[in-house]
Amino acid sequence: MFLTIQIVNYNSRGNLMTCLQSIQKNVHGIENAQIVVVNNDKEELGNFLDGFKVEIIEKKENIGFGKAHNLGFKKSKGKYILFLNPDTKLFPGTVEKIMEVFSADEKIGIVGPIHVEDGRISDEEHFGFRKTPLSTIRTKIFREKEKSDRQKYFETDWVSGGAMMIRRSLFSELGGFDENYFMYFEDVDLCLQAKKRGWKIAVCPEAKIFHKSGQSFSGKRKKKKYYYNSQSYYIKKNFGSPWGWIVKAARFPFYIKNVWLG
Repeated sequence: MFLTIQIVNYNSRGNLMTCLQSIQKNVHGIENAQIVVVNNDKEELGNFLDGFKVEIIEKKENIGFGKAHNLGFKKSKGKYILFLNPDTKLFPGTVEKIMEVFSADEKIGIVGPIHVEDGRISDEEHFGFRKTPLSTIRTKIFREKEKSDRQKYFETDWVSGGAMMIRRSLFSELGGFDENYFMYFEDVDLCLQAKKRGWKIAVCPEAKIFHKSGQSFSGKRKKKKYYYNSQSYYIKKNFGSPWGWIVKAARFPFYIKNVWLG
């Protein structure tokens, strides 16, 4: 099998239905692809997805993004794996354009599309330069690239797991997502580990998806807490404990504001 599409569902039934409809409509040869949905909701999907050719894994609890995708990977059969968030929608030709990038260079291991929302590039960061303890400025590199670049792809350091395609062999080689992340930074870390092994990460400007991010969690304080916890683990894992403490100290006023005070 050539392609497996994996989706982790949590509090996103309506979005999930729309996402699957976009896949069914816009992926050429979808009848030969595999779709795996890992349901992190307490309530089973049951007959909700009748009419779609999907394989469902019921967890009945939110086990986190990376852990759920690792579970789905065990069921997957595709040579390439496309990770999608349920709040995404594919446009015609998106998958085909991403596949062309893999064909262009055998050392490209991970490819991401451009995320759009309301007819423009999403404000949500979905690719960028390597995240380090000192990288505090959000990456907005594509807005400049869009004006001048018309190439099939350009290299980057990481792409968002909300819409990421990876070679099956590479995901297996890396051991999947690090399950110490509940959500956030597991995609950044996966790309970093791939680059350390000599693989390239790419963005395909011609491939676009609609992504209305942050639909699973309604509480901003909870999301921020997950973000900061994952950020701390990422820094400690990849740059050492001293940097972890430095970042925590520098971030403390923001933690108070965003998590404790909301």
